[in-house]
Amino acid sequence: MSLGRIVFFDDRDVASCSGMSLTPTPVCKRGIIMDRDMPWEAGGVSIFAGSVVILDDGRFRMYYYSHERSPTAMRIMIAESEDGLHWERRMLGQREWEGRDTNIIDIKGVYEGANVTQPSVVRLPDGRWRMYCWLHGQHKGLIRYIISDSEDGLSWETLGINRPAVFHPSDLEVGQAGWTAGLTSANPDATFDSERVWDFDEAKRLRSNDATNVYYHAREGCFEMLSVWLLPNRPETGRQTPHDNAPPALRTIHRRLSEDGIHWGDPELVIVPGATDPLTQQFYYLSQHRQDDWRIGFLGNYHCWEQTMDLEMCFSRDGQEWQRPFRGGFIPRGPIPEMDCMSAYATNALLPVADDQWLLLYRGGTSHHNHRLPEGVTEDRHAVLGATWPRDRFAGLTTAPRTIGRMLLRPFIQSGKEIAINADIGGQVRAELRDPIGGRLPGFELYRCNPLVGNAGRLVLTWGEDAHTSACFRHDAVTLYLEAHDATIYSVDA
Repeated sequence: MSLGRIVFFDDRDVASCSGMSLTPTPVCKRGIIMDRDMPWEAGGVSIFAGSVVILDDGRFRMYYYSHERSPTAMRIMIAESEDGLHWERRMLGQREWEGRDTNIIDIKGVYEGANVTQPSVVRLPDGRWRMYCWLHGQHKGLIRYIISDSEDGLSWETLGINRPAVFHPSDLEVGQAGWTAGLTSANPDATFDSERVWDFDEAKRLRSNDATNVYYHAREGCFEMLSVWLLPNRPETGRQTPHDNAPPALRTIHRRLSEDGIHWGDPELVIVPGATDPLTQQFYYLSQHRQDDWRIGFLGNYHCWEQTMDLEMCFSRDGQEWQRPFRGGFIPRGPIPEMDCMSAYATNALLPVADDQWLLLYRGGTSHHNHRLPEGVTEDRHAVLGATWPRDRFAGLTTAPRTIGRMLLRPFIQSGKEIAINADIGGQVRAELRDPIGGRLPGFELYRCNPLVGNAGRLVLTWGEDAHTSACFRHDAVTLYLEAHDATIYSVDA
């Protein structure tokens, strides 16, 4: 996906293709990475809508959380790792548990008894840190996404619980009406704080469900929020699930942009159920990985009727239009009673780990979304799990069984000295180089191509007995035709 690399997340660079279909790269599940090993983690540990970041020295830091239901208790914690697979809790000297130091973050400015969860952490351009997290103030009826800053990423102070980024529909202090048909009814006379009154339109504009991820994009110089937008979900449409925890709401994905990360722009819908989705399809979260000109998304594919959650991979060039070629589980859930048998929720980012692999941490769970236990499971549990795959592979075009795959790329200008493919080839791949309007280039015909075999990130195309490359066409416009037997082609470097 660097300059001169062609990938196949959409068909923009492919003129025609037969006998091949887009397939996600295989993943290696690494099992449980971190479990509830501390007494203050009795509710389980979760990284869903949490954060993993890369520190200046190359180590990794995880901002995770625990959620106990009876009585309700939510707390944010920190752990650090050298390799992404083995984590040590970072004791902070901020909160004690029965006289013992803990890794629990104590956010200054948050009142005693409030719960905080789902931390989304970014580095600011000036080197400081910013954390967004959901504040649940049970007895005050507050549910809002508060903003906190830090000099070191360890000690945090909120900008004020009355200066949130967005509100949950059930936040009562600004006159919200809860889950009313998935819409917000705001009281225009509700006092937001001593200096500002939020009117109907502003409170409505800033509504959002939880499961939120925030990013700072240095290249564009802006902040981006990806969160859930609730649409009305009326029974007569056939989309409503009566045993869901919020039947009147249909969850979709929206995004917002901000210049300063404090004041957020208008919401825009980016992912909603499509014509080929089941009627009870909903979307629970979206996180993303930026790589060159692409955004690789990890989408919460919520099967509302079944009350299960899959981790779906999707793609976008601009963050607005998303391609969803794989409407299932990129990381397959395990069989009952494994830790991820009912759900898989992605964290905010991929981690580069050893052997040129990506590591995705995710929260796996053993119960349905409404906390009902499936047959064969005796406890509602969740933990942090992991999966890895090659860093240069997300999805590739795979030949159908007993079929010759043929692909013609659109004309491109060859920027390198040779053309190479990233592929896993059980049979062989051959290529033909043509001029931009499809004419034959002598010496680069299909029958002269030396067949490629094997599994490698860079297999160079050569032609003839002297194995000459396409170096003579550097900085020229050409077209490439590929013929594949028993192969997956992930990218073309030209």
